[in-house]
Amino acid sequence: MLLRYLAFFVPLCLASAQQGSLSGPSLGYFFDPHGQALRRIWGIPGSAIAGNSLDLGFPAAQAIFSPAQDYALVVAGDGSVNLVLLGPTGFTTQLVPALPPAPDKIAVSPAGHSAAFRYGTSVKILTGLPSSLDRLEEIDTLALPGAPATLAISDDGAILLVSVPDNAQTSSAGGVFVLSRGDSGPRLLAAKAASDLSFLPESHDALIADEAANSVTVVQDVAGSATSQWTFVDDRLPAPSLARASLDGQRILLGSAENNLVALLDRNGTNPVFMPCACSPDRAGPLSNLVYQLTDPGSGLLWILDLSQDPRLYFVPIAPVTGESQ
Repeated sequence: MLLRYLAFFVPLCLASAQQGSLSGPSLGYFFDPHGQALRRIWGIPGSAIAGNSLDLGFPAAQAIFSPAQDYALVVAGDGSVNLVLLGPTGFTTQLVPALPPAPDKIAVSPAGHSAAFRYGTSVKILTGLPSSLDRLEEIDTLALPGAPATLAISDDGAILLVSVPDNAQTSSAGGVFVLSRGDSGPRLLAAKAASDLSFLPESHDALIADEAANSVTVVQDVAGSATSQWTFVDDRLPAPSLARASLDGQRILLGSAENNLVALLDRNGTNPVFMPCACSPDRAGPLSNLVYQLTDPGSGLLWILDLSQDPRLYFVPIAPVTGESQ
């Protein structure tokens, strides 16, 4: 069924794209690493296609969107970091001069007010986004046992969570560490590295996914009492690789790349709904208030989760087109 649908739909997408820019309802923007561009998804869940690339004036080597999709942080081919403001009728691009070029990793806070940029053993925090581009702080992570593999930043920019894997060469044990504004060094939060880290919106509570323990835990006030609020373990979701809160903070999105499954929980970790997916979910970036991107656009497809009614998974064909301003 999927192959027959693609055989009909992809040529239609190509024909539509060749006729010029599309218009109508939009699900939001995504980063196309193959085309090195930002692109819009036109249509509605179940009947959507990828539009042409935005003409930023430079190739995009890396990009991450704010949860509200009002801006994107884009690393250009030359390494420069740019803020792309996204509006209903167009976009503007602005260089972020306070940031060094070519960050290794970028993480945006749950409401998009702050962002963390890792450069080797240091992390720079940009707050006041998207209106301010010069409120910059630096956190030295040299005291960590290794380079952070995963980052999470709170909305106020005061708390940074990092996951450091074990280092076999130096026999250093990794884990999850908390770095707070004004503290002298990192504090160990969990003795095992996390497969995913994220904060809940407008709080210092965090989600920690642990593939080895097959668990996802909400830790309340990570920089203070660091109390475990609840832990979710279910044999149907082995090795969770993804754990994010919805935009309103009332639902928790989980994913397992091991068995191609997506799960949806209530805010308190109860009432799980499991959804098999012909994909390996590796992200939960909001495209709109109730639609989330679950994968990169690999093999010509991008998978999304629609929460507008009963939760459903859909794919979006990604035709290789470029060159339009919208």
